[in-house]
Amino acid sequence: MGVTFFAAFAAFAFGIICFSAIIYIISVIGMFKVFEKCGLEGWKAIIPFYNEYVFSEKVWVPKYVLYFCIACIVNLVIVSPISHSGGFIGILFSLIGFILSIFFLVVRGRFCYWIAKSFGYDVGFAIGLLFLPFVFYLILGFGDAQYRGNAFLESGSQY
Repeated sequence: MGVTFFAAFAAFAFGIICFSAIIYIISVIGMFKVFEKCGLEGWKAIIPFYNEYVFSEKVWVPKYVLYFCIACIVNLVIVSPISHSGGFIGILFSLIGFILSIFFLVVRGRFCYWIAKSFGYDVGFAIGLLFLPFVFYLILGFGDAQYRGNAFLESGSQY
């Protein structure tokens, strides 16, 4: 029984990894075209975190995406392993992880909003970028949308 369970689990894990890789490749293909529309070199879309930073120079302000990347890395590398330790420290770090996840979601949502605005779309498209980026980057990259400039800087928003 143990061997069959392990084999089934390994097959399931392999399937999830393959599915995730396919989704990432589709996202990168869409981002590649979006980067070219913005006047950026397409190869920069391939490198995780760096692509977000470079893209934020065109649609938002890079320091906000830097905060987003730092929060993501701190949550994955430091907070998540400690939160599984149990006891008071585990609960405390679970709470910190939850707060960092909310921060991550808010910053990522704002970034998606300014991406959508920079291409002439509104909140609905930003929600699509937040939850289904592999689909909506393809729409931006291969669709009729044109880059209109940094909507954040042009709007004069303070946050």
